[in-house]
Parts: sequence; C-alpha cells; structure tokens
Amino acid sequence: APPASSASVSPPASAPVSSQTASSEPQTGAQTAPQTTGTGWAAVALSQADTPEKAAALAAQLKAQGVQYAVLTLKDERGYLYYASAVPMAKNSIASTTIDAAAVAKAFHDAGVTPVAALSAFRDTLAPYTDRSTAVKYGTEGDIVWLDSSAELGGKPWLNPNAAGAQQYIADLLTEVKNLGFDTVLLRNLQFPQGYSLDVASYGAMTGTQDQLLASLGKRYEATEGLQVWFEFPSQAIAGTDLTGYGASPAGFGLGKVIVQVPGVAAADSETASAAAPDEATLSALLTALKTGGTGTVGLHLTGVTDAAALTAAGQTAEKLGYAGFFAVP
Repeated sequence: APPASSASVSPPASAPVSSQTASSEPQTGAQTAPQTTGTGWAAVALSQADTPEKAAALAAQLKAQGVQYAVLTLKDERGYLYYASAVPMAKNSIASTTIDAAAVAKAFHDAGVTPVAALSAFRDTLAPYTDRSTAVKYGTEGDIVWLDSSAELGGKPWLNPNAAGAQQYIADLLTEVKNLGFDTVLLRNLQFPQGYSLDVASYGAMTGTQDQLLASLGKRYEATEGLQVWFEFPSQAIAGTDLTGYGASPAGFGLGKVIVQVPGVAAADSETASAAAPDEATLSALLTALKTGGTGTVGLHLTGVTDAAALTAAGQTAEKLGYAGFFAVP
C-alpha cells in the first residue's frame, strides 16, 4: 500500500491512515468505507468500488475523511487482472470477475479522489505459461519453466525480469491503465524470484547484475509519459538484511518515489496482542538509506500494527523524520 501523502503530488500534510483492506479478488456482500484517521491514501477492495455508482459513493465517503488517493489492485501477485485488459499477453490472466476500470476511474476523479492502480510486476504465476519465453527457466538449456518450490508443494512460476517480453508486458500494462484514467500507479514486485532452488533458476544472458537491471527497469517504467509511478520494496531489502530477488539494496536504485514496507515488531503473545510499531532508529535508518541512494520521495507502509495509539505515534514519528507519508494496514 502507498504512503499517506506525497510531496511530488502535493497532497495535504502526512498523517496516519488505517485501512480495512480486503482481498483484491472482487467479493459480494455489504462493505463499509475504509476507516481512516487522517488525510492521504487508503486501500480499497474492488468489491467496494466495482461499479461507477459504488465508486462514486465510496469516493464521497473517503473525501469526507480527507482521503485523496484510493488504491485499487488491478493486478495481483498471482497475475490476475481485474479489468478487461486488451494487452495480448494478458489474454489468459483476466479474472472471472472484472470491473469497468475506465468508468470506475472516472467516478473517483469526478468525486475528487484520485484512483491509483496497484500492479504486481514480475511476481506472476499466469503470464509465464501464456508466453514461455517470458518465464524463469531451469538451467541454461531446454524450456522447462522454473517453480519457486516443488510442484507437489504448490510451487509457482515467475516472470523473468531479464526477458524482453516480460519487461514489455509490464510497460504495456502501465500504458494501458494510464489510458484508462489511472494517472498514478503503485508498482510492486520489481524483483527477481524468491523461493527454493534459486541456484538452478536461469534468466538468460545478462549484461549486468540483478540490481543494475532492476534499477534500469524502474527508471524506464517511471518515465512512462503522463504517469506517476511509486515502487514498493520490503524493509529487509532496503536495509540489506535480505537481498534475495534484488542483488543489492533497492535503496541504491535511484528511483524517484519509493515506499518502504515495514512490518510491526511481533509481540510476545502474537495471538492476542498487536504488533508494536518499529522504533525511530529503524525508521530513520531506512529513510537515510533511501535518501542517500538518490530516492526523491519516501513513504512508509506499516503492516501488522492494529493499536490506534501505536499507529498515531508511528505516523508522528514518520512525519518528524521526513517521510512523505504514512499508510498502515493491519
């Protein structure tokens, strides 16, 4: 999820936002507007805004709460697209239930709330089978699609960030959602695979390192005309404690707008207690790493914390440190 505010798009001053976030798969049943405690952004389940009328009603509620940006997951980590994409490579990835994305985007805009399209990049279990040339493979010979675990344990394929077709697929989707009325995108999973048997995963001939390729792709995608692109990376990668899938810390990619996803600190009794918010030193170190690496605007996505007082304190700390925004999802 994206930050509560962004200096580059000049929303109000940042403040904590807490959102009830349902699955991106459209669902039936009554839904209430995400509960927010400040201005900025909120994640929205598609079932809450799957018609222009529902989108307009929800946007009015969000507007009254001070929300300016509503995030809708249009492509999830499984690879499903929740709108009728015309991109050829998406032909086998369209979910059984879709929204009229253009009409929904217009409804949000008309109500004064900016719709944000959330898209998963290379973590995609469907497109690799539509065009096998875009998949990570086993070894350097043959055409066997690599899986991130054994097939018996539910292993999944990934798109290969080094494959031209996979790179273009993401570029085409960015252009498509822009043309549908989404002028802001949250791009997740700009990465190489994670999982088991990475030592036999083949990406083809590479001219540089993994981190160099990802940084180059990020700059290509953020240069999409008429589109503002945010990138989300986990705090472990930013801090350099787990670089699997990145090669080096994404803090050094030099991207304009980055959200760092930070998990709450698990309580001793995780069954009943809310996770604690990360301390100021942790948040400061992450922000410093990104700024030092050339990132222009940094947002915070806090996960696992449900205590209202802890969320408020975390938001105040993030604002004091210089984060452009703060967004929290339990």
